[in-house]
Amino acid sequence: MSTPVNRQRTFWTRQEDALLGTMSDKRLAKQFGRSTKAVKARRQQLRIWLVLKRWRPEDEKILGTRPDGQIAKLLGRSMVSVAHRRRMLGIPCFYEHRPWEEHELEMIGVRSDEEIARLTGHPVKAVRAKRNELGKPKPNGVMRYWSPAEDALLGKMPDAEVAKRTGRDIAAVGKRRRRLGIRSAFSQRKF
Repeated sequence: MSTPVNRQRTFWTRQEDALLGTMSDKRLAKQFGRSTKAVKARRQQLRIWLVLKRWRPEDEKILGTRPDGQIAKLLGRSMVSVAHRRRMLGIPCFYEHRPWEEHELEMIGVRSDEEIARLTGHPVKAVRAKRNELGKPKPNGVMRYWSPAEDALLGKMPDAEVAKRTGRDIAAVGKRRRRLGIRSAFSQRKF
């Protein structure tokens, strides 16, 4: 019978301590044969900050000239790191506003906001804002009222089944049922 191997080393060498913070904890853990948790704990115990990549003056010069996501890709950094450094230096955020083209504006109020966003590349919130700015109604925005026959189904069967039979969204069915004070079909069962 073999003796169990103690995988947890308790001592740290000077060479290991010297490397702490110079690369990711995960990478050092692999190199040292330790857990990532142990490397992080040792680094924090010695109050060593994790500095993966120092900011060079030429890197800082491009902050705010493009969206943070693009700069992050260019510099091989995280978007959070780029945004943090930009704010720390007091550099305003770059906003990319693509002007609306005539054919895109013609779709507003005719097609759904989501469909316009997909076709034009504008965010859904931008489409919605533009539609409101132009005073155009939401397409198919006609409210479909509940019929007495549809109301009669509520609570008699699961909301999903009512949604399927009425052609409504399951959330709308649940909302209507609760508004009328009708308990769910599941809560009425006796166990």
